Amino acid sequence: MTRPVARIAMWSGPRNLSTAMMRSFENRADTIVWDEPFYAHYLAETGLDHAMADQIIAAYETDWQKVAARATGPMPDGGTVFYQKHMTHHLLPHMNLEQLQGLRHAFLIRDPARVLTSYVDKRAEVSLEDLGLPQQQRLFETIQQRDGKTPPVLDADDVLA
Repeated sequence: MTRPVARIAMWSGPRNLSTAMMRSFENRADTIVWDEPFYAHYLAETGLDHAMADQIIAAYETDWQKVAARATGPMPDGGTVFYQKHMTHHLLPHMNLEQLQGLRHAFLIRDPARVLTSYVDKRAEVSLEDLGLPQQQRLFETIQQRDGKTPPVLDADDVLA
């Protein structure tokens, strides 16, 4: 009997403990993880000065539509759970996320004051968009309206408790 496939799109901003969450899923034998699949597109489109930007752009897919197709396409070999760690600040205005309808969307949040405190340790300048907060709110509301139900929301502090 074939087990059902779960494609989880976990949406987070930076400094929300999203890597720790992804690593916990990575330890499951039935799970394949994908770390920040839209990152190369984000770097290529914005031209932002990020560490290793040239190498990331060269090594990973920069066409967001191809990334979206892979996210919703055939399950990678070896798993029945496809955990995708997505960063909301990588969502750019031209990206039509209707292509991601086949995913189970969830949101990882953290107290914004704690996010900001952690973020400024890494970067001197910061905006709400850098933290992905407006993008996360828009995406949450879009999914909630489209699906007619509230997607799961996990508070990083509760996960750590």
